[in-house]
Amino acid sequence: MGFGLISAVLSLFAGTRFLTHLMATDEYGRLALAISLSTLAVLIFGDPIGRTAVRFYSLWCRAGKPRGFLQNLGKSMVRSTAGIGLCCIIAILYSQYFHAVTGTCLILVTGFFAVILVFNRVAIGLEDAARERRFRGVIQGGFEILRFGSAIGLIVIFTLPDAETVITGFVLAGILVVIVHGIFLYRLFHRDQAEIKGPALPDGEMNIARMRSFQSPLVVSSICVWLVMMSERWALQYFGSPEEVGGYAAVYQLAFIPMLLVSNFMVLLIEPVLYQVVEPGGKTESSGQRQRINNYAVLGIMTFSVFFSVLLFFTYPMAGTFLLGVEFRAYSWMFPWLFFAGGCFAAARQLLLKFSYDMRTDLLAVIWGVVAAAALTAYTAGAFYWQVKGILAAVVGVNAALLVFSAILVNKNRASEPVKEPVK
Repeated sequence: MGFGLISAVLSLFAGTRFLTHLMATDEYGRLALAISLSTLAVLIFGDPIGRTAVRFYSLWCRAGKPRGFLQNLGKSMVRSTAGIGLCCIIAILYSQYFHAVTGTCLILVTGFFAVILVFNRVAIGLEDAARERRFRGVIQGGFEILRFGSAIGLIVIFTLPDAETVITGFVLAGILVVIVHGIFLYRLFHRDQAEIKGPALPDGEMNIARMRSFQSPLVVSSICVWLVMMSERWALQYFGSPEEVGGYAAVYQLAFIPMLLVSNFMVLLIEPVLYQVVEPGGKTESSGQRQRINNYAVLGIMTFSVFFSVLLFFTYPMAGTFLLGVEFRAYSWMFPWLFFAGGCFAAARQLLLKFSYDMRTDLLAVIWGVVAAAALTAYTAGAFYWQVKGILAAVVGVNAALLVFSAILVNKNRASEPVKEPVK
């Protein structure tokens, strides 16, 4: 998994450097908006399925029925693909009827990329649930390298430095990665099916309704997470300019996203273990230890974030020269602030993991809903009055408030839990 994290971060830096050198700021802004829509599709359709896989995979395997579990996941993926296709049709009709700037080609490749990302996310969830972290790290790192390499290669070959060319490169890399995922998972499940031994668990442990009650609030949470993470560029597009969107998105990609990747790494490292050992609804000696580990992860994320934010405050011109193309370097001053905001978001997400393994995804949806409403208000006001500077202030303020809000809620929830004695 460490290889996947390091490869993802290095590919992000190198890929963004080349793309900002090859593309204009307004075209990079179009790319950023298209990628934000693909991310929305993954959060709505892919992330809830992937997290459900992590949460329930071990239960269904202990019950001796992993095939039924996969069939239910497969149905969810079919519905997700149909939902993305319907969204693409609506977007094409809208662009044709209202003569919007977004072209049909960009909509189609963005939709196809979204489907690939959904399949990739679910496959990663299954691999994490099966504790196949080494393969998961290698394939995810390979995907990051391939997608940027393919996009840059297509731009150089066809001399078309536009958003459609870049996303087409991402799609080509994604198809290859999904095929590799499929081969690996096919072999894995045949092996696990052959190794299943012991008595089956009661049907209640495999209740499909229980899976749906866990998954459904995650869809709401995912929409709200997207609003907190990416709706600010749409506000900036409306009240600012495409060039500002492109400059902001490039720095965001280099400063905010690496902290998100670190958070993903920590969640994927800890989450499968928590689901297998923590008893929902109470405290055990084991669950208390796991909670302390989670707290240490939060402390580590924030220490790392604050240290490098201060460092970037003094070195951002150098970072901009090294990591950004010439047209984008005027936005380098945002590096320390977006890095700090990314650290706050990553730490808050780590804290809120507690509600997920406590099966309180309904409460998680409410929390993210409140935060999303505050974020939309702040982003709209910031973009309306101060454009890119207002957006930056709103992003930092919202993510810092999210961290404080999450810490208060988690501590309050922990204090109200009944204490259970460990089973002897």
